[in-house]
Amino acid sequence: MAKPPPEVQAQIAALPRNDPSRGNHLLHVTLISLYDLHYAPPEWLPATIAALDGFAAPPFPLRFDRIENRKAVTLRTREPLAEARAFQKALVNHLLREKAPIMDGTTPEPHITINYRGDRLNAQKMPPIEWTIREIFLIESVVGKTTHIEHGRWALTPPRD
Repeated sequence: MAKPPPEVQAQIAALPRNDPSRGNHLLHVTLISLYDLHYAPPEWLPATIAALDGFAAPPFPLRFDRIENRKAVTLRTREPLAEARAFQKALVNHLLREKAPIMDGTTPEPHITINYRGDRLNAQKMPPIEWTIREIFLIESVVGKTTHIEHGRWALTPPRD
C-alpha cells in the first residue's frame, strides 16, 4: 500500500463524507492485494519481503478529484492514473519474476476508502487531493479489527541502468 503524507491525511480527514471515527493513520491506497496472511503458509511472508527488497521503481503521482459511494465512500478519479497503473504492473511482474507468492486479481483500481459504511449519497466532484508516492508498505490488514500491521517499507527510487 501507499499512505498519504500527514498534510494530505489532514485534507482527507476534513472532507465532510470522511468517517472521523477512523484514525488518519489508516488512510491508504491498496496498490496490490497479495494473499490472506492468516491462511498463507509461513514461508510466504519472508519470500514476499525478500522479493520486495529487490524491487525498484520511480516515485509516481496520485490525484483524486471525486468522492463516490460504491459499497463504501471512496476517493477516485476518472483520469486513467497511468503512472499508478504502470507501477502496479511493474510490481506484479517483479513479484512473478521473483516467484513470490501472489494471487490472481491483485491490482485494484487505485482509490482511498474514507467511510466503510457508505452514505448513499451521489458521486460528487471535489478539489483535487494529490501527492507523489515515494514509499510503499507491506501491510497486513486484520479484517474487522481496524488494525494494520507493518511488515516492511521500501522507498521508491528509479531503477539503476
